[in-house]
Amino acid sequence: LVPIVQPPVIRLCTTKKERLIRMPYQKGNVSKITKILFPIVVTMLAGLVAPASVALVGFLMFGNLLRECGVLNALSETAQNVLANLITIVLGLTVAGQMTADKFVRPDTLLILALGLVAFIFDTAGGVFFAKLLNLFLPEGKKINPMIGAAGISAFPMSGRVVNQMGLAEDNQNFLLMYSISVNVSGQIASVIAGGLILTLMNGYV
Repeated sequence: LVPIVQPPVIRLCTTKKERLIRMPYQKGNVSKITKILFPIVVTMLAGLVAPASVALVGFLMFGNLLRECGVLNALSETAQNVLANLITIVLGLTVAGQMTADKFVRPDTLLILALGLVAFIFDTAGGVFFAKLLNLFLPEGKKINPMIGAAGISAFPMSGRVVNQMGLAEDNQNFLLMYSISVNVSGQIASVIAGGLILTLMNGYV
């Protein structure tokens, strides 16, 4: 639904001038120790904020740690390619096995899908409007292209790619991929933490 739903919502919430905003790229060097500490610190902070999210955030950050530590290259490559593909196949087969007509085509299931679509639209619009709000306080030359706000959802990396393609459609020299993917990763982490918070609150009430 990302390439179908997001573009019209983004166009509705932005002007041509806003979609043409260019964001200058400044190359920066990130130290090895920072790259290694990042997944560890994120997992610890997520555990403090939402303990129920540690398993999800931990596995997500574990993949980053495997890649950045520099001593588990074979394991990192396996996790990125073979293992990821195997898990995707198993997950797809497991979900497909449960999607029989009597269990799936039901009013409550369709309602959940409809609510998900509504939430998706509001998330996209909310991200765009938040970026526009930030632009009110930013000086000229440092404005944010509001389209990247739409990438702040957990649909990684499709949402980031869609925003970049929209930027190129407006101006074939306006590359937004670095910014949109960064926002997309943040949205993915935030979604996991938000899910953990909901689980923590639900367990507290139960």
